[in-house]
Amino acid sequence: MNKIRYYSNFVMIAVYLGLGLLFFFTNIAEETVTTYRKELGATMMIYAVIRTLLVIRKQKRENRNEF
Repeated sequence: MNKIRYYSNFVMIAVYLGLGLLFFFTNIAEETVTTYRKELGATMMIYAVIRTLLVIRKQKRENRNEF
């Protein structure tokens, strides 16, 4: 079960990073989100980085506690 949770965390990180890059660099959904597109993209990319760091830190902590 832990492996499923571990990999699903990285899937969600990829989703946030992908959406952030799409909003930041392309015109996708320009009709729906007309303002603050760059800010929304940057926020999603920053959240993906923070979530990555938290997942890696949690995994290292769990690996230390197993031994």
